[in-house]
Amino acid sequence: MTDPLSTAAQAATGRGCDSTRRRLIGTLLGAGLGAGLSAGMSGCAAPLTASARAPTPGRQVEIFYLADTLECLGPTRIVAPATYLGPAEMLGAAPWATAAGVTTLAGSAAAEWAALYTPRSAARRHTAGYGGLAAQLDRLRRELGTERTLTLENGQCWSGSGLGHLANGSAGVAASRLLASDARVSSDERTLWPQRAAALYRDYARPVLGNLAAPPAGVSAATRFERDGVQVAVVGASDPNALDETRSLDQWYQTLAESVAKAAAEAELVVLLADTGSATARWLAARLPQVDLVLAARGQDFWPRLIAVDNAHGAPVPLCLPGSHASGFFHLSCRSTRDGWQIHAEFQRNDIAADAAAADHQARFDALRAPYAGWLDRPLGSAPDWLWRRDSVGGTWDGLIAAALTGDSDTTRALLPGLRHDTLLAPGETITRDHLWRLSGGHPARVVELAPHAEALARLLERALDNSLGTPLILNDSRDLPRLSATHWTLDYGAATGARAHLDALPEGLTWRSFSARPQAGGEPLWQRLERYLGDHGGTPPAPTPPSLEARYVDGHPGWHPQARLST
Repeated sequence: MTDPLSTAAQAATGRGCDSTRRRLIGTLLGAGLGAGLSAGMSGCAAPLTASARAPTPGRQVEIFYLADTLECLGPTRIVAPATYLGPAEMLGAAPWATAAGVTTLAGSAAAEWAALYTPRSAARRHTAGYGGLAAQLDRLRRELGTERTLTLENGQCWSGSGLGHLANGSAGVAASRLLASDARVSSDERTLWPQRAAALYRDYARPVLGNLAAPPAGVSAATRFERDGVQVAVVGASDPNALDETRSLDQWYQTLAESVAKAAAEAELVVLLADTGSATARWLAARLPQVDLVLAARGQDFWPRLIAVDNAHGAPVPLCLPGSHASGFFHLSCRSTRDGWQIHAEFQRNDIAADAAAADHQARFDALRAPYAGWLDRPLGSAPDWLWRRDSVGGTWDGLIAAALTGDSDTTRALLPGLRHDTLLAPGETITRDHLWRLSGGHPARVVELAPHAEALARLLERALDNSLGTPLILNDSRDLPRLSATHWTLDYGAATGARAHLDALPEGLTWRSFSARPQAGGEPLWQRLERYLGDHGGTPPAPTPPSLEARYVDGHPGWHPQARLST
C-alpha cells in the first residue's frame, strides 16, 4: 500500500521525480550505466558526424544570455545563497560554493564579485531593473553589430511573481519582446497557463524550444540562426521534473540526445539552452559532445566565469550559470579557430546607476506592470527582521510561512519545500502581496494537510538528501532541502545513501501542513494564508526563526558558510 504521507509530502514539496522514475534512472546510471541508457550514450559519445561543418576560422558570434529573471521588472536586491551543500564527490566543484568559497574556487576578485555571491554584500545592492538590462543590451548590439549578435533567454522569465498571475503571462511576453530576445525555452508558463501557452508563444513570435513529449503549438526541439556567416543551432532542454513531464528520465534524455545530434549535423556552433537546473545541466555537458556551449537555468545559481566540464572525449565543454532576478547577463564571445571554438565570457552586472537610456527603457517596463500595481503593491505589514530564503536549510521567510501555517498550535508543524524563490527585505521594509506571490515562484500554491508518519517523513528527508548530495547529477532537481518546523533532525554528510538523515522521535497526534503547486491541490492559496497571518498581527509579526538542522562533517565545505546568513 502507498504510504499517505510519502505520496502527499512528495506532492507538497513539489518534487517532480517520483519513485518509479527515480528507481529507473538510479538503476541505469548509479551502477555504471545499464543497457537502456548506455546504448543511447554510446551513440552520442561518437565524434561529430561527417555532415557537421567545421567553422571558417576568424568568424565571431556574440551571444547575450539572460535567465531566471523571475519578473523582477523593477530594481530589486540581489539574491545570494547563504549555504549551498553539494555531493561529496563534487567537493570544491562549481557551483557548490558560497561566500568566500567562490573567491577561492573561481579566483575572482572579492571586491568585484562580492555583491553577487555574499549575502550581506548582495543585500546592500540593487539591480537597475529591466531598464538597465535593456539599455546595456541595446548598447552592445549597436557596438558589435546585429549581424553578429544573438540574444537568448532561458528559465523562469514569464513567471515568478504576482504579475504573471494577474496578466496570465502576457506581461512576460511583452517584456521579452522589449528585451529583444531571439529565442527562449518553454518553461513554467506551460503548467501555469496550459490553455494559453500556445497563444503566448504565438504572441512572442520568436522560436520557443523544448524537448517535450507533447509540446504545445509553437514549441520546437531546436532552431537555427546565421550570424557572421556561421550556422548556429540552439537546442532547448526543458525541465525534466516539470509537472507535465510524464516520461522517465531515460526517455527524456534520449529525446534530447537525438535533437542535439540532428542539430549538430547541420550547424557549426551548437548551443544547449538547459532549463533543467544547474546539476542536470552539468551532467548534460559531460554527455553531449556535439554541444559547444551549455547555458543553464532554473537552478538560480551564479558563477562568475564559465565552468569547464570534461565530456566523454576529455574535451572541455563550457557551462554557464547566469544567476537570477535580473542581476545581469553574460556576454559570450564565440570566435572560430582552426582548433574549434574559443569562447570568452564576461558577466555584465545590472547594478550600475541608471542613465537616461535605462530610464527610458524602464518606463516601458513599468507601464506593463502599472495596471496591476495597486493590487500587487498593497502594503500588508513590515518586516520584523531581515526576510530572506535562499539557503540549503531554510531562511526567515520559511520561518514566517511555518508560523502562518501552524499558528499557536502545539500539535501542528510545517513541512515546506526547499524552494529557491526569494526576495530580500530589510527590517522595517514594507511587505506586499507581490512579495508573498514570489515565495511560490508565481504559482498559486495551495495549503495542504498531511498525515503524520515518522518513517515516511524520514524517507522523504533521505530522498531529498539523495537528490542534493548524491550522484548522478541528473537526479539533482536544484531545490534545497525540505524545511521542518519545530523538529530536530541531523544530517550525517559522511554517511552512505539512505543513512544520512536522523530524525528525533516525534510525539503522537501531530499533523503537518505544507503547500503544493500541483493543480489537484485544493486548499487555501498560500499568499492568502500569509496575508491573513500578517493582518492578525497588526502587520508586524514576531521575528521568525529559520528552520535548522544539525549538520555533521560539513565544516570546511566550500558551500557551508552559516556565518554569512543575514540573520546572524
